[in-house]
Amino acid sequence: MRADSVIWPGDPSTVAAMIVDDATVADLRLDQVIAAVVGAPDEFGLTALMRRPVRDPDIVRYRQEVFADLADPEIRAVFDDFAAGMRRVRRRVTGAARLQHPRQQQRWQLDAAADYLDILTAMAAALPTRPLTSRALSRWRDALTEAVAGPGLAHLGEDVRATRQALATVRYSVRVLGTDTIEVGPDDSEIDYSATVSQLLARFGAGPPPPRDPQPEWPDMNQMEEQILDRVAALFPAPFARLAAFADRHAHFLDPAVVTFDRDIHFYLRYLDFAARIGRPLTLPTVVATDLGAEDAFDLALAAKLGGPPEVGNDFELSGPERVLIVTGPNQGGKTTFARMVGQLAYLTALGCPVPARAARLPLPDRLTTHFERAEQAADADGRLLAELDRVRDTLDHATANSLLILNESFSSTSTVDGVRIGRRILDKIIAAGSVAVWVTFFDELAADRPETVSMVAATAPGDPARRTFRIERRAADGNAHAVVLAERYGLTYDLVTARMTACE
Repeated sequence: MRADSVIWPGDPSTVAAMIVDDATVADLRLDQVIAAVVGAPDEFGLTALMRRPVRDPDIVRYRQEVFADLADPEIRAVFDDFAAGMRRVRRRVTGAARLQHPRQQQRWQLDAAADYLDILTAMAAALPTRPLTSRALSRWRDALTEAVAGPGLAHLGEDVRATRQALATVRYSVRVLGTDTIEVGPDDSEIDYSATVSQLLARFGAGPPPPRDPQPEWPDMNQMEEQILDRVAALFPAPFARLAAFADRHAHFLDPAVVTFDRDIHFYLRYLDFAARIGRPLTLPTVVATDLGAEDAFDLALAAKLGGPPEVGNDFELSGPERVLIVTGPNQGGKTTFARMVGQLAYLTALGCPVPARAARLPLPDRLTTHFERAEQAADADGRLLAELDRVRDTLDHATANSLLILNESFSSTSTVDGVRIGRRILDKIIAAGSVAVWVTFFDELAADRPETVSMVAATAPGDPARRTFRIERRAADGNAHAVVLAERYGLTYDLVTARMTACE
């Protein structure tokens, strides 16, 4: 069968990948998203695929086309049935390899091959009636139709039918003689009086026997079952010889192209299963170079943790000369979540996946880098601030006009004066490089009006500055001392505390 990939439209070895290090994946909580999508164990190696975002718009469109096709419930059902069927086949094949008795192994292999044929035949019959538009699934449909009509699967099908028909002729009887002897012989066609005896006893009020407690059944046969099978095979050598010949001829009946497709289609199916658990529709973003933004977007890792989408979604937009979002506002107001969200949107876009937003226009960065606040480490001999400066210098040394930088509460370990001075110099370098950036900061001075920056503020409830709305609004930094507001609410200002202490004297 032709092996056109449903993941890669061309040679994957030549694809330009987005550069994303492990720290960035962890900062954006993409490791949690990937783990939730892939599941455990990762039987198809999807983690490696999801850790390889790309910069090629055609690859992104190629995958988006598949996601768009699978949004049709009838199309999705065909591929869900295929995936479920192949799961049964894999279990039979791997289970057969663990069995001890060769004839039992051979029968499991025969049943796996029969199931495999049924799965491919059913899919080949169903797909021509579905309105596929994606290049990937259309190619797969054509390749499958050709294979099902070809000599390879036809020969396998004939062999399966002939072997099953031969085994269907086997009829034997088992007699229990005494307490320690079992006799196996040809079917003597003796009358089975079980039904007659049951009907007779029913006249006297005897009902059917109570159901037996379910007992675990092991795939392997016990010693007595093996001996019965060997005796039956000796009585009917021809059917079992045909079974052995089938197992030998079709030891590797799984087409590598089908195995590859089975693995790759799970990239789409598992992501869609994950998205369904979120409870809010995701959207396929438009890939753009400039004028990017999103509407009603949310943090996918947070949604996965909550078991549903956050109540509040946020918008953002950069157009014209705008390149940097400066996010200020009170603690616990959703600023870091907002920054993570922007990074997740860009990363998932580069995978070709739907993103957590109602609408989105996003770039394919050459590099996605985070600079999140880190706790001081004993190994930082020169202190936390210098370690931060070293990291941000490395980031800026590699930043280009196609990079996306996410900075979160950087340089909060120093004084406000020094933090603002350092922040302004770094902001100048980001703007000079032309990078797109999101900077969450306590330094409102960085949000000063300039054409390249956009000020966004974590909003509080009208009339109650202490209550967070978790909406990030596009407006000038307000410079409110939110800590003072909280201190006033709970009677913890200096004047109130000293007044109480004086009263206690």
